[in-house]
Amino acid sequence: MHDSRDNNYEVGKVIVALNKKCSQSEGCADHILGKLDYEKIETIFHTKKTWNKYGIEDIVLIYLKRKEKQAVIDTIEQLSNNPYVVYAEPDYINDLDVIPNDPLFRSLWGMNRIRAPLAWNFTTGNLSVIVGVLDSGADGNHPDLRTHLLIPRVNRFSNFRDLTGHGTHVAGTIGAIGNNRIGVAGVCWNVRLAIFRIGNNFIDLAEAIAAIDFAARNNIPILNNSWGGRQYSSILRFAISQYDGLFIASAGNNGTNNDVRPHYPASYNIDNIISVAALNQNNALESFSNFGVRSVHIAAPGTNILSTNLRGRYSNMNGTSMAAPHVAGAAALLKAFRPRLTTWDIKNIILSTAQRHSNLNGRVLTGMLNVDAMLERASRLS
Repeated sequence: MHDSRDNNYEVGKVIVALNKKCSQSEGCADHILGKLDYEKIETIFHTKKTWNKYGIEDIVLIYLKRKEKQAVIDTIEQLSNNPYVVYAEPDYINDLDVIPNDPLFRSLWGMNRIRAPLAWNFTTGNLSVIVGVLDSGADGNHPDLRTHLLIPRVNRFSNFRDLTGHGTHVAGTIGAIGNNRIGVAGVCWNVRLAIFRIGNNFIDLAEAIAAIDFAARNNIPILNNSWGGRQYSSILRFAISQYDGLFIASAGNNGTNNDVRPHYPASYNIDNIISVAALNQNNALESFSNFGVRSVHIAAPGTNILSTNLRGRYSNMNGTSMAAPHVAGAAALLKAFRPRLTTWDIKNIILSTAQRHSNLNGRVLTGMLNVDAMLERASRLS
């Protein structure tokens, strides 16, 4: 039976699968159409096999006079009890797999690998969602970023100029503007990117802690952290534990096991952290990527990643720094699609829908990021 909450269908049309008994009865058409307010009827599928397990003869399209959603629902309910009707359904509208018109999109192998084009049928994001980018800053004039950048109104972070390009590259993977006929598209085309410059070639821990504090006090739901090291900081751990949002962190580029030699902040045992390893085009972890079946949660594309860079340009970079923003962008899509999801809901959906692969067994906790499966799972939530 049709669920009236599924609103993606044509008004004024109902598709009907007729029972094979219909061809054997002279009064079939009158019995079906007699009480309907319709314009015409058209056979759109002729069954070749005289017997099939569904008992369907032919499929017809009924054109209704009333061009309203409710007319479709009323007609389906009326037909559902008709002995000559096997199925009556709306003329559903299905989307094409969304491919943006950004000219460099076809060079973004990672977007296809994580099945982002299918996920974009559900949503391409919402500018009400904010992702904090704790990095080297951003190119504030980049045409693929500038209108979606947010600069925190506090002196500490007022200077967001990126000197290295790292933060600009990360920001583009998360949320470069999609379908604007410019450059690339991020995982989440429509998202606000709050830029926190916490260092240049090296990260200043105090700046990172201050950025986390700002995000916590201003309810920024997602933070991307493409940085880290071996030093354990109790204060940084405490700051992250006080933050209620999702803290996405790169697993590190030492090629070592984080279960044995932790890499922080990714290795802090805190519920709101997702640690991300770097996947290559062979669906395996790249040799530089840290791993850990207990402490590294998921893998995402991290080699030969094309994204935004300084002076309005684009470039390829490698690293778990490039993998983490794929997950941050995915989290932003989820938040846009289902705004009431909690941090723990988002983390659970991301990890539980990861695609298992033999190359990743014993290397990460789950598998590779699968954005389409995430949104599909979320679509079934009430």
